[in-house]
Amino acid sequence: MSEKTEEPAEGAEAAPKKSKKKLIIILAVVLLIVGAGVPMFLMGGKKVPTEEEQAEQEEVKKLEVSDLGQFIVNLSETSAFLKCHIKIEYDVGIIEKQLKEGGGGGHGGGASGGGEGDKKAGALHPHLAARDTQIRDVIIRILSSKTAAEVLTQEGKERLKEELVEGINEASGMEEPPVTSVFFTDFIVQ
Repeated sequence: MSEKTEEPAEGAEAAPKKSKKKLIIILAVVLLIVGAGVPMFLMGGKKVPTEEEQAEQEEVKKLEVSDLGQFIVNLSETSAFLKCHIKIEYDVGIIEKQLKEGGGGGHGGGASGGGEGDKKAGALHPHLAARDTQIRDVIIRILSSKTAAEVLTQEGKERLKEELVEGINEASGMEEPPVTSVFFTDFIVQ
């Protein structure tokens, strides 16, 4: 009988040793997965950008606002007119990047004669200033195509802003659109 009592004792010790080894292996695997997964989760599964990619991302986020002035146009109805003051927000980084790459479309140049240091605060970027005639023409065409009823509602103003952004970007001659927003600082329909 003593043999029987010794076997279970050895078997009882062997079972915990095997289960401890399995537990340690499983724990190690889980820690490896969690250790690798947490940083990936925190980064959103994205790779870490290089210094060049970070500089490019920062470069693209240079927003400036410039005053285009006052516009007075007859609306598509013969008796109504619109008087508004327009400012645009544009991304200098996009313009500079495209001019550097030669992606300005060759429509009017405008980047010659000094860099950003010569530009006054609130002044239009030299490339856009060189396209001033085209930009003003598209603004007048878009504004004068509207009726008073279209531009008096909040939704109408928002649609008008979207059309102006699209038209100004097209008139800019850039492959990638630099203008992000249009702001009305005065808006009178009479």
